[in-house]
Amino acid sequence: MKQTANARLFIMIGALYFSQGIPLGVAMEALPTLLRRDGAPLHALAWLPLVGLPWVLKFLWAPVVDNRYRPALGRRRSWILPMQGIVLACLAAVAVTGVSAASAPCVVALMALASLASATQDIATDGLTAERFEGQALARANAVQVGGTMIGFFAGGPGCLVLAGWLGQGGALALLAAVVAFSLLMASGWRETALPAAVRRATLAGFARRPGGWALALAAFLSAMTAVAGYGLSKLFLVDAGWAVEAVGRLGMAGGAVTVLLGCGGGAWLVGRIGARGALALGLAASGAAALAWLAQAQGWAPQPTAAAYAAQALGAFGAGAASVAMMTLAMRFAARGAQAGTDMTAVQSARDLGEILTSSLITGVAARMGYVTGFSGGLLAAAVTLVFVAVALRRPG
Repeated sequence: MKQTANARLFIMIGALYFSQGIPLGVAMEALPTLLRRDGAPLHALAWLPLVGLPWVLKFLWAPVVDNRYRPALGRRRSWILPMQGIVLACLAAVAVTGVSAASAPCVVALMALASLASATQDIATDGLTAERFEGQALARANAVQVGGTMIGFFAGGPGCLVLAGWLGQGGALALLAAVVAFSLLMASGWRETALPAAVRRATLAGFARRPGGWALALAAFLSAMTAVAGYGLSKLFLVDAGWAVEAVGRLGMAGGAVTVLLGCGGGAWLVGRIGARGALALGLAASGAAALAWLAQAQGWAPQPTAAAYAAQALGAFGAGAASVAMMTLAMRFAARGAQAGTDMTAVQSARDLGEILTSSLITGVAARMGYVTGFSGGLLAAAVTLVFVAVALRRPG
């Protein structure tokens, strides 16, 4: 019976992470394409990336999610249920309203609200995962976290566009809403049992005072820099090298598949075999090798550009996935040992997201001023610095 309950909890966690990625995918990938096709001006679309801002700032209200809840519902269900309900309502409203230039302000506002709700729900879902899983099961849960959110993003972005061609915009959004409804149904049917060490007052200061907290946050920031440095430039580099947009898209889809299957799945397996820190180091080394492979192409050393591009993409995709799973496993172990799992986990995640955003902007500016060789060299340097930092600062076995 316990094994069945754990399996059901694992499926519910996967469904929650999957559904959390959908609003961002819709807002960042599907809406710009659909609205531009309908004649929306570019200056209006420029605001869409701000929809992802709650995911960076969610650490600010994470203590509230840890501290306030209804005991009758449970500490985590008190937030998961209403936030999932808001996401479902927003997607349903967009499906009914329709995506057009005329409805753009309303649609963007609805997706901004859905993003805020899904980011808030992520705090509770991360806390739930940290509190209910341990050992190798925690590593698998983190693989589901990274891979599930990414698949949800792809489903809400490119997947929504493909579905819109088959079912129309309303049908595509209704299908995505049905996925969210399924995860809401699972969470509604789950009964959360109280844990013995309930937190009285979660604070960001509590995270800052915990030994190892700042080291984890900085490691997450640096590992995100390492992963993004190659990814952020590769598409621009290939376009400037004469690749067709559809060819770059195929390369990106191949990289996404490698990230989910080999990076996340393989990362969870590696955590069980060589520990979370060993898996993190291997992922960082693969990201560094990817930066070196892109550097070789930028220098003109690679004799077969297409093969070299796919090899570099595969290395970077595996490295990003494996490092993310390992990093989040370390973060969840850290969070589970304290009394404010949602706040502690969110602080590390926000540091990672900040690293991704800053690096995406910075590395493009560096390449614009100094060339792609310098940009990819920066990715290689970031990998080396992060490997040294992880070896020195994260010494505790795991």
